[in-house]
Amino acid sequence: MKNRISKNILMFLVLGTSSIVAQETIEEFLKNQPIIDVHIHITKGYTDNKDYNKINSDIDIAKIEWMRERFDKNNIVFALGGGPMKYAKLWQQIDKRHWSGPRFPCNPLREQDEPCDNELPNLKELDSLFKNETFKYLGETSFHSMGLLPSEERFNPYWEMAEKYNIPIGFHADAGPFKRNIEETPNWNEAYGNPLLLLPVLEKYPNLKIYLMHYPGRYFDECLAVMKKYEQIYCEISAVSMFAPKERWEPRVKKLYNEGLGDRLMYGSDYVGTIRKNIEIIYNLDWLSDEQKRDVYYNNAAKFLNLSASEIEEHHKMVE
Repeated sequence: MKNRISKNILMFLVLGTSSIVAQETIEEFLKNQPIIDVHIHITKGYTDNKDYNKINSDIDIAKIEWMRERFDKNNIVFALGGGPMKYAKLWQQIDKRHWSGPRFPCNPLREQDEPCDNELPNLKELDSLFKNETFKYLGETSFHSMGLLPSEERFNPYWEMAEKYNIPIGFHADAGPFKRNIEETPNWNEAYGNPLLLLPVLEKYPNLKIYLMHYPGRYFDECLAVMKKYEQIYCEISAVSMFAPKERWEPRVKKLYNEGLGDRLMYGSDYVGTIRKNIEIIYNLDWLSDEQKRDVYYNNAAKFLNLSASEIEEHHKMVE
């Protein structure tokens, strides 16, 4: 009995030490490491959310302040995020680290998209917001959730505008999420998340700057095909890498690198409150070199977004 207890204590000490060392290792790695999050969701604040509903009497401000804390704790120097026009304006006004823009198109039946009076933003207003750099993003696209083709003619003026101002676009390139409110998305069609549907759009607007969200999901081969055809198309692995079995998605990420496209993989968190979890997912891909991990966290997105040397320098100063 005594020997068994001793062995259990020894095992606990070994496992506990390894966990501490692993945590210390990632903390050391992340020191002075800026991170760009290319996938957040801008929404109203929710009074039933216990993470932030006590931070401020104004629940919308409370959520923004809570997100600011997440950014500060995790070296997020800026993030791409879309949502209702009202909140996209508010979030970037309060914290300039938000590169905001409208969810495209917004769904008037979906609570997360409130307020959404029209599916598409006013062209004249959006042009002004892009021109003066109040808005710097378009997305996340919701073609799959609304059963729409991105090549519909009514979307052409927005693609033209995004190309004109070099605006990054986040395209939902997967079949999920699989849990959904049917009343909010009666026209849901997962086939419209197939990135091959972007090809007719890219033929008209070949310089569009698009990144494919949830790369290692259902349409991973299609993502690779589009990325091979257009060198400015990038991707990120949020959600799939957090919810799908690792043995399913990790080989697909390796394939991305084997196909010579690993330098277009960027970091994204997607779900509220999962910034740290997604940072750890990238860090724990032990077959990636330290340099490649740093590329995913920051350098690849900096290249995708054509950041200037002064902007890059400023981002590194922000996390010193």
